[in-house]
Amino acid sequence: MLYATDYVQGDAWMYYITKEYEDRDGGWNLSVRVERKKDVKAFAEWRLPDVVCDRTYGFSEQELLEMEEYLRDNESIMWDDYREEGEAHARRAE
Repeated sequence: MLYATDYVQGDAWMYYITKEYEDRDGGWNLSVRVERKKDVKAFAEWRLPDVVCDRTYGFSEQELLEMEEYLRDNESIMWDDYREEGEAHARRAE
């Protein structure tokens, strides 16, 4: 699910929520993938609620810090929106 597009210095970063999953400790996580519109090979994969970058390619350290700040600032909203989208999808499937 495309969550948002953030414009950074004239470049579009697209934030996708790819899945929700339960970790081995029983906690719930969201996987978020960020892609650069101008460079399809560039990506960063993040885990919420920890706001940890698991894998990345093509982004600078400064850009990753900016992504981390964006994710920290919007984490609770992303969870709410993802859950609302899931509930709406379930209602449509009935």
